[in-house]
Amino acid sequence: MDSPERVPARIDRRSPRRVVNVHAQYRRRIARLGAEVLDLSMHGLRLSCADRLSPGEIVWVTLPGLEPRRAIVMWSDGFTAGCAFPEPLHPAVFDAIIERCGA
Repeated sequence: MDSPERVPARIDRRSPRRVVNVHAQYRRRIARLGAEVLDLSMHGLRLSCADRLSPGEIVWVTLPGLEPRRAIVMWSDGFTAGCAFPEPLHPAVFDAIIERCGA
C-alpha cells in the first residue's frame, strides 16, 4: 500500500510526486490567479485552479518563497491540471518545499 504522502507513480513520470497542500499563484496571459498545489515533483505539479487550463498552454507558477516558474499544461480535467516544468526544481528546493508544507 502506498504511503499517504506519495502519489502512485505512472511509468512515464520522471520523478516521484509528493502530496502537498500549498497555496500558489499562477499567471496565464495577463491574469494572476490563486491555486492550490495538490502534488509536486521536481519535474511538475498538479494544480487545483480558479479556471480551466488547456493542454499545451504555458503558465507561470509562483510557489511560496520562489520566483515564478514556467510550466506547461500537460493535461486538464475541469479545474485541475497537471503541469510540467521545462527546467526541473533543484532537489534541495524541492526538499525545502516538502519540508515547509509538512508533507
